[in-house]
Amino acid sequence: MALFFFVLQNVAFSGMAVSPLQQWVEVKPGKITTFSLTVSNTNRSPETVACSVNVNLLDFKVSPQGKLLFGPEHKHPRSAVDWISFGDEEIVLKPGESREIKLKVSAPMDADGDYWAAAMVELGKSKDSEKGVQIKLRTASGIFIHVARRNYIERGSVIEANVNIPEFDTTDNLTEKNASETASEEIKKNQVLEVNAELKNDGLVSFLARGKAYLYSGGWRRVATIPLHAGRRRVLPGDSRWFTGVIAQPLPAGQYKLRAFFASDSKYRRKMTRDMEFSISEDMADVWAENFVYDDTQTLEIEPKQIKLQLNPGRLTATKFQVFNQSSGTIVTNCRVEGEKAHNDWLELKTSDFTLAPNTQRFTTCLLKIPRDVQPGQYNWTIHVETERSGLTTQEQNNIEQHQIPVCVTIGENIPTLASK
Repeated sequence: MALFFFVLQNVAFSGMAVSPLQQWVEVKPGKITTFSLTVSNTNRSPETVACSVNVNLLDFKVSPQGKLLFGPEHKHPRSAVDWISFGDEEIVLKPGESREIKLKVSAPMDADGDYWAAAMVELGKSKDSEKGVQIKLRTASGIFIHVARRNYIERGSVIEANVNIPEFDTTDNLTEKNASETASEEIKKNQVLEVNAELKNDGLVSFLARGKAYLYSGGWRRVATIPLHAGRRRVLPGDSRWFTGVIAQPLPAGQYKLRAFFASDSKYRRKMTRDMEFSISEDMADVWAENFVYDDTQTLEIEPKQIKLQLNPGRLTATKFQVFNQSSGTIVTNCRVEGEKAHNDWLELKTSDFTLAPNTQRFTTCLLKIPRDVQPGQYNWTIHVETERSGLTTQEQNNIEQHQIPVCVTIGENIPTLASK
């Protein structure tokens, strides 16, 4: 059994670190370019000995559900494994030591668009734990190669969409069940309407997809908005990805139209949509409304409530805050930084928008780069976090929540410690 982590997203592994976590390389057709990876042995305990490092290039594929599949059996038409080479010298890392590995990309003349591979890094040799389980310290860096031949237009299509209407067990008295907190939570999970849409990338370049489902009744009168969530928003060429949205409110009886809508950040993006219809019967609407458990929980929980840092001039550091979706529906969150205009470029959010499934959380990284010539003193920003939860737009309840995270940075000289609470 291998303890295995893939770092297409920000994942830390005890004992080893690889940077960057994602490698984006641009090269012209028929040309050669280089890039590097930094591998670190983060174990600094006195009993630790120097360890060898093995690097292997592997193919990987992503399933429609976002699962990563590695190995030669998952070789695909846009594999970059055969394009990448690096020195074969043995790498040995002492405790706390880092080493830069140089890699070279040779793009074929007929290459066009995006290609990818993974650099799998293994620290030391496999060993058996006390329980006889074989443990390998392994992690990987995703390598994405863009062969720039022209301006690319994203080409995507929604190849399937469906709606799952809740089913209630009417043989028992659900109202009495609501008295139990555990039963109430179970009912909340079963009373939601779920939207699923599969997005296909038909083009030559990957894109980050943002999706929503819009619900209409009485022709094309919009009555609800449902953010769509996927574990991996980036859709690679030739791949498809399932996105899911949940609305935790009962719908009245009637005929409904649903439009799954996707867009991206690209300059040449195209809107991708798919429409479908469904109906809610009178009986279904009555049972749904009668047994619905209203969720009055505040949608977001944010930690920490404020960020305080003490830094020296010229310091580059990173800190994080966590956004937790406590509601029964999907949400979309947008973050922005506000402060004195002259200082705004000091603070950068690595991710400014994301979608969360019910009862899930996400860490957002803030990068702070303090100029060397800054004057000592206190500098302040505010991170504005706006979230939209899925819900009916005809109700008086507002589906938008606003949150603020104060950021206070004290600049001094020779400050020995860093506080980030």
